[in-house]
Amino acid sequence: MRIFYYKLIIIIFTIIVILLSSLVLLNLDNNIKNKIEIIETPIISKKSVDLISPINKLVVVEKDVVKEVIKEVCNNNNNNNNNNNNNNNNNNNNNNNNNNNNNNNNNNNNNNNNNNNINSNSNSNSNSNSNSNSNSNSNSNNSNNNNSNNSTNNNDNNNNNDNNNKNNKNNSNSWNGFKDKQSMISYYLTYQYYYNIEDFNNFQYTNKSKYDLSKYQFPKVTKTYSDFKPSINETKNKINYLNEKYKIGIDGKQTTNLDYNQQKLYNDELYKLSLKTVRARIWSDFYSNYWRDKNFIKFSIDNGLVPFEPPRPSLPLNTSIPLLTTPYIFVHLPKVGGSSMIIHFQKHFKGGVVQQWIYPNIKEIINVQNANNLVLGHFGYGLHYVLAEDSQKTYNYLTMLRDPIDRVISHYFYHKSTTFDEEHAMARDNTLDQWLEISPRGTNEMTRHLSGIFTTEEFSPSNETFNLALYNLRNMKFVGITERFEETLALLKFYTGFDNPVVSDKRNVGTKPNGITPEIIEKIKERNWMDILLYEEALKMFERQINIVGRDNLENQLNKILKK
Repeated sequence: MRIFYYKLIIIIFTIIVILLSSLVLLNLDNNIKNKIEIIETPIISKKSVDLISPINKLVVVEKDVVKEVIKEVCNNNNNNNNNNNNNNNNNNNNNNNNNNNNNNNNNNNNNNNNNNNINSNSNSNSNSNSNSNSNSNSNSNNSNNNNSNNSTNNNDNNNNNDNNNKNNKNNSNSWNGFKDKQSMISYYLTYQYYYNIEDFNNFQYTNKSKYDLSKYQFPKVTKTYSDFKPSINETKNKINYLNEKYKIGIDGKQTTNLDYNQQKLYNDELYKLSLKTVRARIWSDFYSNYWRDKNFIKFSIDNGLVPFEPPRPSLPLNTSIPLLTTPYIFVHLPKVGGSSMIIHFQKHFKGGVVQQWIYPNIKEIINVQNANNLVLGHFGYGLHYVLAEDSQKTYNYLTMLRDPIDRVISHYFYHKSTTFDEEHAMARDNTLDQWLEISPRGTNEMTRHLSGIFTTEEFSPSNETFNLALYNLRNMKFVGITERFEETLALLKFYTGFDNPVVSDKRNVGTKPNGITPEIIEKIKERNWMDILLYEEALKMFERQINIVGRDNLENQLNKILKK
């Protein structure tokens, strides 16, 4: 019992230190921000460099806070069990009987402090935007917890605890422990949390006569941390060296005059280095999030704990308002119908929509941050790093996938027929069979875009890149299917408020080519097995999205669209 109190005192002391440290860091950060001046100069200022670099920001969902608290509690319990298991069990039972409410308050305090601690570390979380919609589960209980802990009157303390228990019970019953309804829905819409506990894996949704999925296996994640080169720190050092080379001060001001060509060279080099930083951040966040989740589940099972239970709301969900919050980041995979989607979104939103073809440069970032409704383009995964701070809390990823064989064939003939395309000559001068050997566009292009890792890093995606793409796909809040385009438009009504689209509004629709031999089809399959598995996963997600809004509701909306 004495050891337990000693440990409790140590934990409380650690929490106080963390809180004080967080306040000091926040005040220091605010003082620094107040000193930053907006500099008008033709050279890229430090402010612009910050815009193109990933925002070191971590938004924490209740699940993550619960994880950290349970880990700490379990570690303490394990140490106690090694010393005297029976005594600890008796003490725990007595504590639960005598002071359940105080334990609840301690847990809430631990939640708050873990949340503050993680946020103060400023690690960017790219994985899960459902997290960003539920920043803190326990902040609302701070004042009650402080009153309970500081109270010297036993009767008042008991009354406060009773009220806290009632409030916590009501919140827990209403939103499964999440701070509000939107936080719970955002979590529920993330397939990454449900793919291994729902029954979609028991069915094959791709055409069985076309694809034999038994030929393909999901590769395992083998690395425990990112070894992407250059690392984030290495890239930052290169940026510092670049600033010294062009005599750019730490405040972003140029200390000497640069001519137009020098400024352009500096801007181009800085942009390339910033992209490297984004790629490194994508890999770092993936491994951090993947192993955090995996180890937490194993830790819970090994220690006999009840794991975090994902919410299971009754279906269909209420869609009187859109299920997803803006801005939407639409990753436009080549030749899947994304060009048609921009027409529909522009008509729907009227404004706040930006078509961004590649990852934005310094000037384009401002336009992206001002797009409060939608950003659509071929930029690949990772655009959320440059969003404005408010948008970091509410963004949602959307995308569309297409049958891999049809997509590859369409991509080849697009390049071949589009004379102004930069890859026109390669397609014009080679057959489809030859093009598959020499062009990266014919090999797992959807995997490449969904991972955010482009040909400059990998000509052909690796197994680890596939796992990264799969993880990103499962975390996206909406996935459309090209072959089910009308249903995709109908579903968007419930997820984005997208209403009354005209099905005939299609762009870049090519004709179906002739003369594609079975041998070429098999070669496409062989070279695009990753895209085939991702397409199957997207079909599972699509069916789940229909279940969430209700098949009858989808049918009614689809009929409205088709009648136009």
